[in-house]
Amino acid sequence: MSIQPGKIFGLLLYGIFGIVQQAEAESEFGTSVNGSLRGAYFTSSRDLDDVDSIGGTALWIKAKSALSSNASLTAEGWAQYEGARNSHKSQAKVREAYLDLSLGKLDVRLGKQIIAWGRADKLNPTDNLTPRDYTLQVIDDEEQRLGATAAMFHYPLQGNDLVLTGVWMPRINRNVVPISRPPGIVFSESVPNTNQFAIKLDRSGGGLDWSLSYLNGVNLNPELELSGVSSNGVAVLMRHKRVSVLGMDAATVVGRYGLRAEVAYTWIKADTNLSDLHTNKPFFYLVLGGDRTFDTGVNVNLQYFLYRVSGYVDPRGIVDPLSRSIGIENAIAAHQLDPRQHGVSFRVSKKWLNDTLEGEIAGILSLSASDFTLKPRLIYAMSDQIKVSAGLDLFRGDRNTFFGRLKDTSTAFVELRYSF
Repeated sequence: MSIQPGKIFGLLLYGIFGIVQQAEAESEFGTSVNGSLRGAYFTSSRDLDDVDSIGGTALWIKAKSALSSNASLTAEGWAQYEGARNSHKSQAKVREAYLDLSLGKLDVRLGKQIIAWGRADKLNPTDNLTPRDYTLQVIDDEEQRLGATAAMFHYPLQGNDLVLTGVWMPRINRNVVPISRPPGIVFSESVPNTNQFAIKLDRSGGGLDWSLSYLNGVNLNPELELSGVSSNGVAVLMRHKRVSVLGMDAATVVGRYGLRAEVAYTWIKADTNLSDLHTNKPFFYLVLGGDRTFDTGVNVNLQYFLYRVSGYVDPRGIVDPLSRSIGIENAIAAHQLDPRQHGVSFRVSKKWLNDTLEGEIAGILSLSASDFTLKPRLIYAMSDQIKVSAGLDLFRGDRNTFFGRLKDTSTAFVELRYSF
């Protein structure tokens, strides 16, 4: 049974405004609601499904209500309709819905929430708590983030400069990633039913900001495994394994330069039921970089990244052709086809016309595999409420590279957005 787009919009509005109205009825501290109505066109889907020429409308809403002087309720969600030449899709999602409590020095957040860690620009080795939907048709990568059910607390240890953060997640979260689904291959997903927890010590203020963090949880990205061959086709299992991640980041300012560093080491739980050729390995991930705004108003951000696999085993050595092809595909997606990968990321931006026109070009280039992504953007503010955006997401490289396998998801887009 299909659900009409109007019903999805209505259900989302009813849910969010119902929460707000209930909170407002019980509170004298006020409620705020804001959001945006969007119309967009994309030349291609962000999934590997051969869908192109997609037009869509979307409604994003965020509401916040102060229940008392030390408690507030926040909810955010979206609904969208997408139509292509031979298909259409409607979907809606509550992105966040959480309660904030201030209990003296202790701050607590309970509910569905987005938790973003890391100080580097876009490439964040320690940002591994809450998932993303990489197939979502939006023009801002940050809007692909999804909330996860969690309990999070902040407790200051030295004034407000040194803060201890703890996170407990009772359910497993997972990324939605582009996956090619050719005929004859049937995918299933295995997600363990287990708790996750993370802790972070964060220092802000003074000459150097830094943090140390640890996660004991589950890999947000799936690991592909051949699970069987039958008359129905090839069965591929998408497994999410337990991981432990130790990370740190730091940021400082030297003159006119902002400098950042972020690093993490990820341990992946071994699977004794699989050969060493079929499993992902522990890895080290480093990002170093900085930015500067010049007198012309141009901001330049440049970073170097290094990804090194521990105990590397080449999946191209798998004897069985079918297992080998799945093993290679899995290794490409996990940045583990080679024992070492490195490259650079960049972002250059500038504003004109009294800050009403903003241009940006960002990209990532792998120096070891020669694949890259390039993302130029132009945003023009017609008024305080209306903006028009145009841009391109380009992926290029050999088929056996991370960005090369995403070549068919390259898209140009234009969006008109009304904010309220």
